[in-house]
Amino acid sequence: MRLPHIADVAVKAIESSVRPSKRSARDREPATPQLAFPEEVDVSDERVLLISVKPRYAEAILDGTKTVELRRTRPSLPDGSLVLLYSSTPTRAVVGWAQLMRVQEGSPEDIWQAIGDAAAIDQTTFDAYFHGAEAAYALELDEVVEATQPVPLSVIRSIGVQPPQSWRYLPRDVSHQIQATALG
Repeated sequence: MRLPHIADVAVKAIESSVRPSKRSARDREPATPQLAFPEEVDVSDERVLLISVKPRYAEAILDGTKTVELRRTRPSLPDGSLVLLYSSTPTRAVVGWAQLMRVQEGSPEDIWQAIGDAAAIDQTTFDAYFHGAEAAYALELDEVVEATQPVPLSVIRSIGVQPPQSWRYLPRDVSHQIQATALG
C-alpha cells in the first residue's frame, strides 16, 4: 500500500531538515531521522503510540538522559513501533518521536531494579507513581527525533486528536500529519 501524500512530504522533510535528538540510547550518537516504517511496508493496520509526558521528562527524552518511559498500563504494540511524544502543560505540544525498542514488564520493584537511572527519576517519585500497582511497564525508547517545530495542542485538535492523560493509539496517517507539521 502506498503511503498517503502527506507521508511523502514528511519523508522528504525528514531527509532534509529534521534535527535528531542529541543522543540515542544505544550508541549515544545522533539518530538517523526517519519515519518508523519505509514506504514499501504495508501500514494499513499499523498504529502509533501517542504518549503524554511532563515537559521535564520530554526534554530528558529528547536530550538522551531519559531512555525509559514508565507506565502503569501496557500498550500493545510490537517492538520498533513509532511513539509520538506529547509534552503536557505548560508546553502542550508534540515535541518529537522515538522508536519503541521493547516493553519490560514486572513488579514495580523488579522494574526499578532493571531500569536504574534510565527513567531519569528518583526512587521516591517512582514509588509514588506505582503506589498500589501490581505491575509496572518500562517502555524503552531509542532513535529519538526532536521536532523542528513543536506541534501545538490547537493543531493536534484540528487534526481530530485529543491528547491522552497517559497514552493512546493513533492511526498511522494521523501520525504522518503530525510529523509533517513538526517538520515545518
